[in-house]
Amino acid sequence: MKKQSLSVFAMLASTLILVSACLGNVSKSLVDSNSVLWFLSKSQHQIQNVNNYPTVTIGGMKWMSENLKITTFSNGDPILEVKTDAEWAGAANSKTAAFRIVNGVCFYNGYAVKDSRGIAPEGFRVASSVEFNSLMTALGGGTSVSGKAVGNLSSYSWEVEVWNDNKGDFELKKVKGINSVGFNANKGGFCYEDGSVNSGTCTYWWTSDGGAFDIGYCSQDLGGGYSAEMASGYGFEVRCVKN
Repeated sequence: MKKQSLSVFAMLASTLILVSACLGNVSKSLVDSNSVLWFLSKSQHQIQNVNNYPTVTIGGMKWMSENLKITTFSNGDPILEVKTDAEWAGAANSKTAAFRIVNGVCFYNGYAVKDSRGIAPEGFRVASSVEFNSLMTALGGGTSVSGKAVGNLSSYSWEVEVWNDNKGDFELKKVKGINSVGFNANKGGFCYEDGSVNSGTCTYWWTSDGGAFDIGYCSQDLGGGYSAEMASGYGFEVRCVKN
């Protein structure tokens, strides 16, 4: 009886080894097959492209109601993902299109946004400075750090310094984000060219005309609504509008 049990155990062990070897070969063949990886990449991209991205209509335009999170260009080519400050700085120095995710926020550098292969999903385009300004006007105007529009856009609040004539001094005023239109502007911050991240109370988006648009307040050296030209090594988020 004992001898029979040992034989059965040996047979089971041999079977497990054989199955493991077969699975290993299958896995290796998939990894080594460029055609399979190309197919998977293309399929994933197509799924992203035909996906019904949620939108919200504001001022006659259909905006994505969330920031872009895509890992491939329109032709299916992968966008380089970097994970460290040094890698981000390296992509900036080599003028390589790249993205990184920090605390759930997806930043793209300017080289990715300006790449001729296109970063916007099918049926969308990266929003322009004119479209961002129209968005602000449609929601009540004001500056990028205070006023009705930014409160309606934002899902977070922040404080700004304002002058109080009665006190003869500056005081802090809270700007409350009520996100009344479902635009869902998140507290994303931005990446410097060296890869360091400012995750303060602000949101920065690239614009299709090479600049950036921001709301909230993070830094004295950046900000103020639309900036006509930004170094492509910076990392901002991307918001698209429907064609």
